[in-house]
Amino acid sequence: MGLSHSSGLYVSDPATFATPANAPEEDWRQYDYVVVGGGTAGCVLASRLSEDLNATVLLIEAGTSHEHEIYTRIPLAWPRAIKTHLDWAYESTPQVRGAERNLVIPRGKVLGGSSALNALIYQRCSPEDFEEWVKLGALGWGYEDIKPYFEKLEQFVPNAKFPGVKAESYGSRGPLKVGIAQEVPPIHRAIIEACEELGVKAVDDLNTPEGILGASTFTSITDGKGSRNSVAVAYLPPSVARRPNLTIAIRTTTEKLLFASQPGADPRAMGVEVSVSAAAPKFRVRANKEVIMCGGTIGTPQLLLLSGVGPKEELAKLGIEVVKDLPQVGKNYRDHIAAGPLAARVKPGWSFDYLNNPVSGVLALGRWLLFGTGPMAALAASGAAFIRTDDPSLPFDTKHGKRVEIKDNTSGPRSPDLEIVWFPLLTGNLSVPAPSGTHGITLGAMALRPESSGEVTLRTTSAYDHPLIDPNVFASDNDWEVVARGMRFILKLARSERLKGIVDLQPHSTDQTDFFWPGDADPDQITDEEIKAYIRNNCLPIFHPVGTAKIGPTAETGVVDPSLKVHGVQGLRVVDASVFPAQVSGHPAAVVVAVAEKAADVIKASTFL
Repeated sequence: MGLSHSSGLYVSDPATFATPANAPEEDWRQYDYVVVGGGTAGCVLASRLSEDLNATVLLIEAGTSHEHEIYTRIPLAWPRAIKTHLDWAYESTPQVRGAERNLVIPRGKVLGGSSALNALIYQRCSPEDFEEWVKLGALGWGYEDIKPYFEKLEQFVPNAKFPGVKAESYGSRGPLKVGIAQEVPPIHRAIIEACEELGVKAVDDLNTPEGILGASTFTSITDGKGSRNSVAVAYLPPSVARRPNLTIAIRTTTEKLLFASQPGADPRAMGVEVSVSAAAPKFRVRANKEVIMCGGTIGTPQLLLLSGVGPKEELAKLGIEVVKDLPQVGKNYRDHIAAGPLAARVKPGWSFDYLNNPVSGVLALGRWLLFGTGPMAALAASGAAFIRTDDPSLPFDTKHGKRVEIKDNTSGPRSPDLEIVWFPLLTGNLSVPAPSGTHGITLGAMALRPESSGEVTLRTTSAYDHPLIDPNVFASDNDWEVVARGMRFILKLARSERLKGIVDLQPHSTDQTDFFWPGDADPDQITDEEIKAYIRNNCLPIFHPVGTAKIGPTAETGVVDPSLKVHGVQGLRVVDASVFPAQVSGHPAAVVVAVAEKAADVIKASTFL
């Protein structure tokens, strides 16, 4: 395997697993499967495909190992990993309806991908989401088809404080440990009770076939001992990483896919070209069976385009030879979009802001290091309310007139289009820190089913340059209305009877320069124009991009077929969030793992769905 990394589990010198690019083709190192991208889906596939010791697997990850990376282990510390070497640190193009801002788009650049630095929320999402996938042409991807794969991946870890989350609703033997985090902040239960006061029912578990409407505690992807359970930890433990038929390459960039063509036949993916820097020597490997793209919603379309698979007009502009004209590559980019963080002061003792005190922070870190307990073992977002903005029983109305009619973009009548999420501390917005010495909570309203969609296109012909990412936020007026309605709900939630004496609000603030505006605004006095101006200046994506290589029945309607094979290209498959034909109604991390689990079975069986 090589000894270029301290653990001995991984290699990072292409000379140890690949062949110089100038060598004859017949001399290239060969593997049955070449998996490009060691993120959420890639780790699952590398693990599952290498279970067959007669099949050789190469997993290629551009980032580093997850080992010894403290921010990938502490549940509450994941924001500290953003804009570090663990993050691709993407940014969007200037957003017209986002005050011309370049929005931050974190993506994991580490073994385990974004599962190593996400918010650790485990959600199967709405069963109706998958029935919608089938209607869009993703045959074989209905809820009953994918449910066994959720159960296959899960190893439920019970929490006696939450008896309503039943073990029988989950799998028990899977690699990924899931359950309610052992630490839940004091404010959490009070917010759920406040949601009930406003007409949102409380539910015990968001992962049952009944759907996800209601207010609840998040199930987390933690190991029951206070640590993150990323897919790298779960699916690539040393016992798997040491398999003689599995090679895991880190700090290695895949520059392009390599194709073979024969007259009258579709092109075939025959391998990949890799390097460790733009100026470094190039190396090549052959895939005897398949190249499997797992680069994610941004990385996958970028590499397809760089390799000549995509809209021929776009490729021609950069002088890239067309291997296969596929107009949908890079299109259909969809992400959940939030209004921006709404902060509210709370009385001391209800939030985790005491951790900002150096002594308290050190003590909490020490407690986590020694015992895996305390606030550092908690989720940054403890829970959420999933609601429909067309629900007439909820308090969305204002004194400013009749509520604007909203188009139903949900996947079905039991599915939400709005999430109200809460954080037990003042988060700021990744660029504006919270004022020191204050205690508070942060609430967010996010559109789960945005009508707006964007695209990923090439900036240059180099894999080392970030592509252009245009989420096209709020291109649809309907998305404005969904998020604005969510903001009004939050303002009324903060002023509920249940939160009196806990949340410390001003009667009505008009100071838009204050950190706590619009949280201090009276929901019946703030205007629609003020709300939309706030959204324009503070909106942010929720880091759940999907869809840029979506499943579609034809090359005109999608990039891959229901077996996840690229239309019109042999030996090339895509397995990651980019294949989602529509956005899910919740946090997608668990869905990506389930998709990869199902894909692994399809690949190993060598049959189509």
